[in-house]
Amino acid sequence: MDKIKEYLKKFFHIDNFRFNQEEIIKAVLDKKNCVVIMPTGGGKSLCFQLPAMYFEGVTMVVSPLIALMKDQVDALNRNGVPATFINSSISGDEQTQRINDVRAGKYKLLYIAPERFNNFLFKEQLQGLKVDLFAIDEAHCISDWGHDFRPSYLRLKEVIKFLNNPPVIALTATATPEVKKDIIKQLDLESPEIFVAGFDRPNLSFSVITCGKSDKAWQTLEFVKTAPGSGIIYAGTRSNADQITAMLQESDIEAINYHAGLMPEERKKIQDDFMNNKYRVIVATNAFGMGIDKPDIRFVIHFDIPGSLEAYYQEAGRAGRDGQGSHCLLFYNTSDRYLREFFIKGDNPSRQNIEEIYSVLKQQSIEPILLTYNEISGYLSENVPEMAIGTGLKLLERYGYITMAKENEKEAFIKFNLDFAQILENVGERAKTKLEVIEFLINRYKEDLVKGVNFSMEKDLADSPIGKDSFIRALRALKKEELIDYEPPFKGKEIYVNKKVDQADLEIDWKSLDNKLRRDMDKLDLMEGYVYTKDCRRRYILDYFGERESKNFCGNCDNC
Repeated sequence: MDKIKEYLKKFFHIDNFRFNQEEIIKAVLDKKNCVVIMPTGGGKSLCFQLPAMYFEGVTMVVSPLIALMKDQVDALNRNGVPATFINSSISGDEQTQRINDVRAGKYKLLYIAPERFNNFLFKEQLQGLKVDLFAIDEAHCISDWGHDFRPSYLRLKEVIKFLNNPPVIALTATATPEVKKDIIKQLDLESPEIFVAGFDRPNLSFSVITCGKSDKAWQTLEFVKTAPGSGIIYAGTRSNADQITAMLQESDIEAINYHAGLMPEERKKIQDDFMNNKYRVIVATNAFGMGIDKPDIRFVIHFDIPGSLEAYYQEAGRAGRDGQGSHCLLFYNTSDRYLREFFIKGDNPSRQNIEEIYSVLKQQSIEPILLTYNEISGYLSENVPEMAIGTGLKLLERYGYITMAKENEKEAFIKFNLDFAQILENVGERAKTKLEVIEFLINRYKEDLVKGVNFSMEKDLADSPIGKDSFIRALRALKKEELIDYEPPFKGKEIYVNKKVDQADLEIDWKSLDNKLRRDMDKLDLMEGYVYTKDCRRRYILDYFGERESKNFCGNCDNC
C-alpha cells in the first residue's frame, strides 16, 4: 500500500483516499474478486487504475462507450500512466500493433469495448496475454434487471475463462440489490468481496415541479436564469431538446444541444466545448453523460421523467462531483408517462413482433440483407416503432438466429420534382432551414437534381453549416409537400440468417422477456412514486437502492 499511495500522489496528484477506496484496493491487490457499488464522483476508476500500476501484467478494462474510453485513456496518458484502447474507431493493423505493445509491456491498462470480444480473430490475438486484473466498468449493463442492459456484456464470463480467470472487479454507481445479485450470477463470481460505499450524495438537493405541459419550458428558463454555474438539462426526445436549446439561446444563455443523431465528431466537439466552459448549459437526451467528469455542474434538470430511479439518479448524480451544493430538479406532467411507455414498448417488442421480424428476414433471397428498420416494419401486420425493430433484431442475434455483421451504408437519393424557381417559390422565405437545404443542393448538384442524385449524409454534409438532423427533417418535409423525391439512406449492419426454422419454433425465453416488460413497467411506477411522495425524496431514493438506514428527514429536498 505504500507504493500505491506513492502512485496516488505521483500520477493522480491526490494526497488521501476517499471512503472505501483503500479497502477495495487492498482486496484487489490480494487478487480477490470484487463488486464495487460507489456513487458518481466517488472515485471508482482509481480502484483498478492504481493496482494496474503495481501489477506486472496488464489490467483489461471493459468500457461501454468509445468516447468515454478515449477520454479516460487521454487523461491517464497526460498523467504519465501508460494506457491504450481498442474499439471500432481504429484499424485492424492498429489493433494488432496495440496488442503487440501490450504483450511487450508498453501499457499497464488496456480499455476494450465489450463488442470486440464477439470477434473470434480478436480473441485469438489475446491468447497468452498476461492479464492480472479484469475490470468491468458500468457493470450494471450485464444485468437485464438494470436500466441499461447490453447483451454484449453477457459474453464477459466466457472471456474471463478464456483469459485464464484473472481476478475481476465489477464497478457501478447504480445497482439495486437485485442488480447486484445478477452481476455476481452473470459473471459467475464465487464469494466476491462486496463493497457498497453508500448511495447518498448529501450535497445534492432534490425537488419536483408538477405542472402543465406548456408550463415546463418557461419554468425551465426561469430556473436557469437565476441558477449559478453550469448545468445539464435532460430531455426525453430530440424535439424537446431542440426546442429547449432554442429557447435558452433566444434568452442569451450559452446553450448547446447534444443527442445520438449527431455525427461522432460533432458530439465530441460539443462535449469538449461544454467541458471547457464554452457553453454554460448542455441540453441532451440520455445519450450524454456516462463518465462525464465535469466537477462543477451546479444543476441537473429533467425536463421529462426518466424510465427508472436508476436512470434518474445516475443522470442527476452528474451534478456536484466537486462536493459543492448542487440542485436536481425534475419536471412532471401526467402526459410524460405515455412517452415512457412508448420507450418501454420499443425496448420490449411482443412475441408476435419478434416472430414476424424473423419471418421477414428468413424470406429474403439475397444476403447480406440490407433492410432499414422502416422497411422491415412495412412487412409486419401492425405498426411497430423502429426502436422495437432494433430490439427484436438484437434478441434474434442474442439467441443465434441471425448475425449482424459490419456496418454498411447506402447513400440517400434526392430528385427535384419542379424546376428550381418553382421549388424556391413554394418553399417561401419564412421556411429558413428548407430554403438553406434547397440552396445547398442547387449549388452542389445544379441540373443533376432533375434526374436525381445520390447523397452521402456523412461526406456531402461535411462542409455544410446545416446540422444533419435539421437537414434530414427539411428533406422529409419537402418530400411530404411533394416538391422532391427523397429516399433516406440505409445505414446499419449487414444481416445474415444463421438458422431457418418455423417462426413458431423459435427457442427464445419468452417468459423472461415478459418478466422484463413487467419489471420495466414496475420501475416506471416507482419513478412516478418519487414524484408523488410526500416523504423525504432522498429517503425514497436510498430505500430504493436498499440503503434502509437513511434518515426520514434530510433537510435538503423540497418535501423536507
